Amino acid sequence: MVIIEKKGITSLNNPEVAMELISALFYGPQRSSSMVHQVMDATAVSEPTVYSALNELVMMKMVEKEERSRRRVLYKLTDEGRTLLEKEHFGVIEKMLSSIKNGGRKRELLVQLLMDDILNELPAEMREHAKKEMLRAQTAEEVEDLKKRLLRIASAFFV
Repeated sequence: MVIIEKKGITSLNNPEVAMELISALFYGPQRSSSMVHQVMDATAVSEPTVYSALNELVMMKMVEKEERSRRRVLYKLTDEGRTLLEKEHFGVIEKMLSSIKNGGRKRELLVQLLMDDILNELPAEMREHAKKEMLRAQTAEEVEDLKKRLLRIASAFFV
């Protein structure tokens, strides 16, 4: 995990598990039991390993623990944890894009990533597959129109 090491956080025993926990909390607080099982499935590690990584993140102030009762413990991402995830996310995108040589494919991938990010912020009733595809198609048309307008503007400035 490049970003974790850049921040000087070398004390994490399982950086992959830590990033999985942080990404699980990105869209909102979660109860510990459901999140831990989700991370266990994704990383193939034991329950104590996940709880250990979760405790490390709490101690590092990346994740905040809220005990509503003995059986109801919620975890949520702090601003620092959110920043770490966004940096990691953009680092991965940058690596992926640098390996693609075809300029058109890079643009297509960037638009797809941007659309996914925007669509994930929509209200739940607008995130159905058919509605997402309709929004994606409309946005793709608007991006093409924007590209044409930019070319016209650029040619007016430089001709």
